[in-house]
Amino acid sequence: MNLKINWEHKRVKHAIERMWLRGISAREVRETLAKGKKSFQRETGLMLSIFKHLIVVYDEKIYRSTNIRKVFPVTIKVT
Repeated sequence: MNLKINWEHKRVKHAIERMWLRGISAREVRETLAKGKKSFQRETGLMLSIFKHLIVVYDEKIYRSTNIRKVFPVTIKVT
């Protein structure tokens, strides 16, 4: 399944600001989404991916017909 990160969505602006303030690259975010341990937040309905020193909170849409997993990052945390 192909992973596509939608950097153009209006909710992603906060995540980009967090990345810029913390010195995190888009490559590190992609690596966290691909390799990280996944969990689900029941209160918000968002997903968490935890890998090395990053936590990415995101919303995910899966399109099975085109075999694409589209991700909308909400925020990025450093542990």
